[in-house]
Amino acid sequence: MKNLVVNKAMSLIIKENKYDDVKLQEIKYGLEAVYLNVSKLTIFFIINAFLGTFKEGILFLLFYVPLRSFSYGFHAKSSLVCWLLSGFSFVVFPYISTIISINIYFKLGIILFSLLIYYLYSPADTSARPIINKRRRLILKTLTLVIAIIYSGIIILNNGYIVNIISFALLYQAILITPLFYKIFNLQYNNYLNYGLN
Repeated sequence: MKNLVVNKAMSLIIKENKYDDVKLQEIKYGLEAVYLNVSKLTIFFIINAFLGTFKEGILFLLFYVPLRSFSYGFHAKSSLVCWLLSGFSFVVFPYISTIISINIYFKLGIILFSLLIYYLYSPADTSARPIINKRRRLILKTLTLVIAIIYSGIIILNNGYIVNIISFALLYQAILITPLFYKIFNLQYNNYLNYGLN
């Protein structure tokens, strides 16, 4: 189904535009990513609706995406791993957020761990998309830390399931950018160093 949708879209793009092969590959990569994300999220939100956590699933997405957008991080090699990790984050975290209460010590632990990880390892690139511009890396790190600090303030000053959701988003994305997580899945880390940058 994915190939059918993406190939149909690519045929229309090629017909209406004159792009070189590199640009067409970029467009195809983007279309595939959009298709996969939309299809996964649709299924996960249907599951959330059955579990009674549709609202929590939407909130997790809203808080998670800004962190992911600037800190980047792990991308699974296989579709199965991608589905499992995504399902865990978009189904399990919203569900757990409605049944547990996080005390102040656990909140502080999540905040301190996450801020340290974001400071040390953000942004975390991939071999397919290395972030080789030093200034861009600094901007992405700064934006990540700003968002993480804002989330930390919300976590400390509030209680309830929204705080749980923000805490899970903060912690989960921090884990996804650690070198250890890359190593577990046998993926290369700090790919920008292959371009002579530091």
